[in-house]
Amino acid sequence: MILSGEMISGFISGFGIVLLIALFYFWKGRKERRFDERYETVHAKARTISWGITVIVLALMWLGALIYEGASLAFILLAAAYGIMLLSYGIAVFVLNKKL
Repeated sequence: MILSGEMISGFISGFGIVLLIALFYFWKGRKERRFDERYETVHAKARTISWGITVIVLALMWLGALIYEGASLAFILLAAAYGIMLLSYGIAVFVLNKKL
């Protein structure tokens, strides 16, 4: 594979564009206080609420699939997704309690 001038200039211009976007993101984030404790607290609470709603919706879908389809593939897949989500949450809580 031969490196051509177009390939090198494309890499340099792509790297420059990504660098400009990253600098703009951090510059704007500092102005909006995106990286302070309040921002982190708000988004942690928002993720918690979102996770709670997801658990409720998955449980309702699980019951719906069980009633409508019986113990079919859809039910087993939904139950597996629900179990994996709860297991990953438990592991994350365990790890974060050890670290914090």
